[in-house]
Amino acid sequence: MAVVRQRAGAFLLMSCCLVACSSSGSARMSRAPTRRTPAATTVVSAPGGPPWSVQQATFEFDDLSRASPARGPNPPRAGRSLRTTLRWPVAQDGQVAPGRLPLMVFAHGYRVSGSTYSALLDDITRAGIIVAAPEFPGESAALPGPAVESDLVNEPCDMEFVASSLESNPPPELRRALQGSSLIVAGHSDGATAAAAAGYTSACSSVPIRAVVALSANDVPMTGASRFGTPPALLAITGTADEVNPVAHTQALYQHAPSPAWLVTIDGGSHLGTFTTDPDLARIATTIADFAFAVADGDPAARARLGAAAGLRIHLQSR
Repeated sequence: MAVVRQRAGAFLLMSCCLVACSSSGSARMSRAPTRRTPAATTVVSAPGGPPWSVQQATFEFDDLSRASPARGPNPPRAGRSLRTTLRWPVAQDGQVAPGRLPLMVFAHGYRVSGSTYSALLDDITRAGIIVAAPEFPGESAALPGPAVESDLVNEPCDMEFVASSLESNPPPELRRALQGSSLIVAGHSDGATAAAAAGYTSACSSVPIRAVVALSANDVPMTGASRFGTPPALLAITGTADEVNPVAHTQALYQHAPSPAWLVTIDGGSHLGTFTTDPDLARIATTIADFAFAVADGDPAARARLGAAAGLRIHLQSR
């Protein structure tokens, strides 16, 4: 597996995001028709939920208003093709979990891919959340050529483009589940910085963002935090042994974000392993899901579970 890293310049990089993303704001809804890979696979079985079974399919969302960067010998391309793995919760008979479900758009880190976080995203989906994980044209390890970290400035708009595409043209089986659903943007490392920028900095969104989940993030400016009225709630999570983004980076985001905000620190947690192979990964996923339901849907039981999430290696504070 490639090593995830994030250079110190990422904060300055994201401080430019307002300009970089807002230039595409008015044109970002123009896109080629969504293309769906016909196969959908059941990942895990359950008679009903939660926990639910997980079904997934691959989509391509094409934003024709912005360009993709060169990657080594591969030249730059017009448009941004966002290959996205969509997971959704179903019963054993294949029926989608009932009611309106939260939508989480998850951003991978530098030089990895959405599949790196499969275990985490499967667990979040089992709780009853629809999860869309795009591959970014610049940073994904699933695409040919060396990754380009400077393309991070485009990723907040990529995330919001995926969300708006699903809102305007949902898969038929998810039309009812996504109707009026709450949008949560989430990510890890560079992806966490992109998610935080989408929630608090970017000007290209047409879909209100209800919450941000930032896993080992850098701080971002709060210049757009109130553009939809109430700022997005924040859940920031980091490991105390993070060898790439020091704990202080995630703490700074927690301190600067508007309330309500939650900060989770995990004793001994590393940069990538905390969110892929950690022995407490299921607890981490449950904490993320409880946050999503507590904030997005106002679920008092989920809020109570979130408040009780701390214990052993996991420490929680909120404001």
